[in-house]
Amino acid sequence: MNINNIGKTNQEKTKNFGNIKYFKIKAKDITQKTNVYLYLRKNGFSEHYLKNLRNKENAILVNNSPATAKTILNNGDLIEIDSNPYKPTNIKKVFKDIDVVYEDENYLLVNKPPLLATMPTKSHYDDNLAGRILAYLNDNTFTLRVFNRLDREASGLILISKDAITHQFTEILKKEYVAICHGNLEKEVVIEKPILTINNNGINEMKREISPLGQYAKTVLTPLKELKDMTFIKAEITKGRTHQIRLHSSYINHPLVGDKIYGKKDDFFHAYLHLKLISFHNKFTNKTYMFETPLPTEFEKIIKN
Repeated sequence: MNINNIGKTNQEKTKNFGNIKYFKIKAKDITQKTNVYLYLRKNGFSEHYLKNLRNKENAILVNNSPATAKTILNNGDLIEIDSNPYKPTNIKKVFKDIDVVYEDENYLLVNKPPLLATMPTKSHYDDNLAGRILAYLNDNTFTLRVFNRLDREASGLILISKDAITHQFTEILKKEYVAICHGNLEKEVVIEKPILTINNNGINEMKREISPLGQYAKTVLTPLKELKDMTFIKAEITKGRTHQIRLHSSYINHPLVGDKIYGKKDDFFHAYLHLKLISFHNKFTNKTYMFETPLPTEFEKIIKN
C-alpha cells in the first residue's frame, strides 16, 4: 500500500447530495483495467468501509458525476467518496463541558476527567464522555469512533476521529500512562501475562484475571519517584486490554492506589491512572502528532508531599 500515491483530502464541494462530505482522491498509477472498488481496496481501504460505501446512494462520484464501485477508472480521474457512509451514532447528547486538547477537520482530542464513563451504560446513561462529544460537535450525521477508551476511574487523553477514512488510516504510535501504586517499586518491571474476561452465564463481568486462556498483554512499569509507601510510576502497554495496567500492577503486588477492584482498602476515591501522552500518525497526510497533558491536580498533591 502506498497511501501517498492516491492524493490528499480536499475540502471543496462540487455537488451536494444530502450533505455528504466527500473525500477526494486523484487516480494515479493505473496500469491495467480497474474499477473504483479494486482501486480503493488496493490502496488500503477496508472491506467494511467499501461495503457501506456501495450501499449508500450517491456515496461515490467520478469526475463530478454519480458512479458505482464498478465504474472503470483512468489515470487522472477524480474520485470522491463519502467520508462517513455509516449510520450516525444515536445516543443521548449530554450538554456538559469537555476539555478539548486539540481539534482539526479530522480529529478531536479530549482530556477525560476521572469518574466519567467513556461510553454510555445502564448505570452511566445520563452522563458519559460519548454523549458530551455528540453535544459538543452538534452534527446529526456524526458517527462516533474512539481510538482508545479509558476506564471510568482513569483520566487522560482520548482520541476521536471525525470520519471513517481518518479512522482507518490512523496509526496509534505510543501511549504513555502515569499512575500511583502502593509500595516502593524499585526498578523497571516488565509484565507479560494474558488477561481473561470473567464470564458469568455468558455475561461479561467488570473484573478480569490473569489466565493462560486469556489474551496476550504486556505492561512495562517504570518508577519515576518514590513516595511514602507509594511510587509514582510510568506505564507503557502493548495491546491495551481492559484493566491491563490495574491488573498487572496488582499481579506484582503493587496495586494502584484507589483501585477498588484489584487493589486494597485505602482512602482514595478512584484508581490513580492517567493517560498523559499520545502519539499517532495519519497515513494520508503523512503527518505525525504528539500531545501531552499536565498531571492532574490530585496527582500533584501527592507527589509534592
